[in-house]
Amino acid sequence: MRWNLAVAGLAASWGVIAVIVAGVDLDARALVFWRLALAALALLVILAAVGRFDLVRLPDRPWRLAVVGAVLGAHWFLFFETIKRSSVAVAVLTVYTAPIFLAAVAPLFLPERRSRVAIVALVPASAGLVLIALAGEEGGGAVDAVAVALGLAAAATYAALVIATKRLTFSVEPATIAFWNYAVAALVLAPFLLGVPRVLPEDAEIAWVAVLGVVFTALSGLLYIWLLRRVTAQAIGILAYLEPVSAALLAWAVLDEQLTAPVLLGGALVVAAGLLVVVAEPDEAAPIEAPPVRPLPSTRGAE
Repeated sequence: MRWNLAVAGLAASWGVIAVIVAGVDLDARALVFWRLALAALALLVILAAVGRFDLVRLPDRPWRLAVVGAVLGAHWFLFFETIKRSSVAVAVLTVYTAPIFLAAVAPLFLPERRSRVAIVALVPASAGLVLIALAGEEGGGAVDAVAVALGLAAAATYAALVIATKRLTFSVEPATIAFWNYAVAALVLAPFLLGVPRVLPEDAEIAWVAVLGVVFTALSGLLYIWLLRRVTAQAIGILAYLEPVSAALLAWAVLDEQLTAPVLLGGALVVAAGLLVVVAEPDEAAPIEAPPVRPLPSTRGAE
């Protein structure tokens, strides 16, 4: 229960990210790039300061870290491209189908049983998310097949990211995974900075971007990967729904955005689903005594 509760608190803290993004007048591509680049740099400094610079060294089969980092960069690109082509509501509704992917495929690639708790919690969590997203829709974005496809691709890459990262935690230290994830993802996104009107943050934006990169990416991401060792991927998928709820509440408290009845009802449903996972889902999935977990398709032939 305690580790599920820790994931819930971490996911809720990510709502601050939406407030920071709203206050920084920087193109999304530039903001994500600096977020990742500063996170990688911050981890380098932290590891050097604590005398664990050895964790930056590439482990055996380093291509696995490169693949996961590339998937992270692809996920962010797909997510923001969905917003660009449609709206935040469409992006949220499609990208947050990721827990459905996780519930379906995580037990196939990870040593965890299919969670009945997560499947039950998925119902109120999804309903709550729909209410929150539709309440935030102001009619500013068109819904087309391409936008929906991009959003679903972002969901699929997020699910793949959770599964692949959790597999890595079986043999690689969280700090090593986090550093190379951010470094590779920043390199993947760097070419997309071409044509961005303004790449560098200015004045007060510098401090907010630094907070985003150091606190809510480097430190937060390191804790998230560490918790992946102790919480099932299916539970993490459900608990991640707390992020948009937190973002909506913080937008109301800090940015004076309207807090409507659908948002309150949707938030209550998501919180109820999260509480169900925290209370009823074991912190760690019991080892499966069935045949060995099949390898991911990308690892075949490389062992």
